[in-house]
Amino acid sequence: MLSPFRRALHAPSSILRHLVAICLVALFAVSFVGKVVAAPSGSGALPVAVVAVKSDFALDQAEALTQALRKAVRDSDGWSLGETTQSLEFLVVKMKCPEPIDAACEARIADVIKADRYLWCVIQFTDKSEQTVSGTLNFFVRGKGTNQVPIEYSANLSDPTDDALIQVATKAVADATGGTPKGALTLSTGGVAGQLFVDDKPMGALPAEGGTFQLSTGRHHIVVKSPGYADAETSVVVQPATTIEASLTMVEAEDSAPLDLRMIFGISAVVVGAGAGAVGLWQALEVNSVRDDGTWLRVQEKVPTNKDVCEVAASGDPIDGVAASDYGTITSMCDKASTAEILQAVMFPLAAVSVGVGAYLLGTSSLVGGDGDDADDDDVQAWTVQPLIGPRVQAVTVTYTF
Repeated sequence: MLSPFRRALHAPSSILRHLVAICLVALFAVSFVGKVVAAPSGSGALPVAVVAVKSDFALDQAEALTQALRKAVRDSDGWSLGETTQSLEFLVVKMKCPEPIDAACEARIADVIKADRYLWCVIQFTDKSEQTVSGTLNFFVRGKGTNQVPIEYSANLSDPTDDALIQVATKAVADATGGTPKGALTLSTGGVAGQLFVDDKPMGALPAEGGTFQLSTGRHHIVVKSPGYADAETSVVVQPATTIEASLTMVEAEDSAPLDLRMIFGISAVVVGAGAGAVGLWQALEVNSVRDDGTWLRVQEKVPTNKDVCEVAASGDPIDGVAASDYGTITSMCDKASTAEILQAVMFPLAAVSVGVGAYLLGTSSLVGGDGDDADDDDVQAWTVQPLIGPRVQAVTVTYTF
């Protein structure tokens, strides 16, 4: 028993010619029965026609693949299904296309089906076991040529609603078309070069004369950055296979004042000096409070003038008129006064140096007429400090110029 594949090979040539003629008449009739129409998948979607898949023997698979391809186009972002029900088999015969189909024939088919973009495909059984079908999906775009993608899948996938077949068709359409169609943005900035950012992502350098950039369809946030200018931004909506134009005005940024380190350190030094002086003054008041204390004054009157009150209290030597309990009080006062005197010795010089340095830095900063760290050598500073050192004189002269 011969398989249909082998019986066809052994059939008389006259029978084959009659079968081909009948098929062509049927295909011609079907091609004018109606049109396949699909709503666009989105605003500005580009139409793509799908010509019925051609096959000599894998007829069920070709019909199922045709419907799966049309569904894949219909469901794709940025594409819509074009209007055609014509088959590649009929068109090849009508156009007298060579095998394989060449570019000239593709262009004539596009004229017949009135499409600028269309998909066509030829499949066949991979071998005589008829377990696998393979072929090539072709995406023709008028003026740009054809992109080809190989297809191979199980011959069992002959149901157009089979998810596995739909996945094969969807992947093939995405690979052939390149995915969602892109548009273009022509951007100008009035002769200012910069860096282009689209949706917060860097897109590269923007020349002074402007440039054109390929972008995915949809809304995009555009920002141009350039040294010395404020950022310029806008929003655009890119349509498939369409070039839109946008122009940005670059505004020069105001020069920000340079950081004046003299002023910063001068203010800091004055603040530190003031704080140190306050601590020193507080400690001086603490010493005075000890000297004015009633217990201290009473004990001081009883202690001989050639002796130190603190030393007498520390030694515990008895003194007429001084109670033993006063010794502990006096010792505590002496410790307090000693600590205060040490802090005075540190804080008052620190305050003097800090305030002096701070005054010098502020006097030579931009705060009072100087130019701070950016002063030129020829500029006259508001304050001038000149040390004088000699055999008999050590002094510092401070001059203010106005």
